[in-house]
Amino acid sequence: MYPIGVSLFSFACFMAASLGGMWAGYVLPEGQLTDRNRDLIKEARRMLVALATLTLGLIIASATASFDLRTNEVENSASKIIALDSTLAKYGPKARESREALRRIVAKGIERIEIAADEGFNTEKTRKGIGVNKLQIKLFELSPESDRETWLRSSALTLSSELAAFRWLKYSGSEGNIQWPFLAILIFWLAGVFVSYGIVAPRNWVAVGTMVVVASAMAMAIHLTLDLDSPNKGLIRMSSAPLQMALDQIGPLE
Repeated sequence: MYPIGVSLFSFACFMAASLGGMWAGYVLPEGQLTDRNRDLIKEARRMLVALATLTLGLIIASATASFDLRTNEVENSASKIIALDSTLAKYGPKARESREALRRIVAKGIERIEIAADEGFNTEKTRKGIGVNKLQIKLFELSPESDRETWLRSSALTLSSELAAFRWLKYSGSEGNIQWPFLAILIFWLAGVFVSYGIVAPRNWVAVGTMVVVASAMAMAIHLTLDLDSPNKGLIRMSSAPLQMALDQIGPLE
């Protein structure tokens, strides 16, 4: 989803609902807006606010969990990369090509995150793999000549398998997990809240300005939530700093 587009659409819906409510309050006969009807509108608004709060809370929790998961994956990847390079360095000159392949993987990973931040993940540059399989093939080609090299090769293969399992290396699941029906229902409920506000609001510029501020606040909340769910683009982005740190800490090739 596109956070800016969805937030602008939601803002337009909220303002249309507010102005529609104000228009309805103006054209309705005076006898229709009795105290009992106003109380009914307030109770209906409370119910919609409770439902919207629950739904928004679930969406924010899902987006936060998704963002934390991917951020932790990058941080864990950095630690695996440093450990893998250290293991290969201990193996000796025969692991030089594997270490060079690891360097390329890290560089491509940083490049992929930066491209995704600018262009999104639906590009040819981010759909391609970044070479983990080739690294594992090079590790398989190593021929241990001692128990020490056998253990180092086995450790390197284990670390490379753990590295390959991280989702940031893949294309799937990179566009967010929030489904559009949740957003559609949330926007519908919040629009109902704004209609109820408009019906009972006074028809003046202060009331309209208040509606604009509240609608903007709700639209920004939706925008930030979608930003969290799409950590590769938008205002809140997944950082490549851990990978850059890992690349800087990879020892010199021998």
